[in-house]
Amino acid sequence: MPSPAIFIAQRDPGIVLGLTKDLHAHFPRVAVAQNAKELRELLQLHEARVAVIDLELVDVEEVRKLSTLFGDLVIICTHRSPDEQMWMSALNAGAVEFCHPQDVRSILHASRMAPSHSTIQQDDMALAA
Repeated sequence: MPSPAIFIAQRDPGIVLGLTKDLHAHFPRVAVAQNAKELRELLQLHEARVAVIDLELVDVEEVRKLSTLFGDLVIICTHRSPDEQMWMSALNAGAVEFCHPQDVRSILHASRMAPSHSTIQQDDMALAA
């Protein structure tokens, strides 16, 4: 079985760099998509377990489509200034978590919901704290 992968679709290049660095400590493969189309193509080509999706880059309707198309994919939505309506929309679209894009602890916690993803251990969670 291929190693678990996480995909990041994030608008801000600085956040992409930080997330990629932080998540490489927990996932053997981290890939970055520049837009919704590229994210969908990457998900179709690779065995992704988790996607971290910026709602400023990918809209909620696309999140819903991805959730339906990739049933085992754990979707974590992010936004730099989330509100309650956005949070509810993301969760109703299939996301398991909605957090600030730099909240690595919440991203790691939500990623534990991925099937067959045993590479994240409690020790890893403590390191992210």
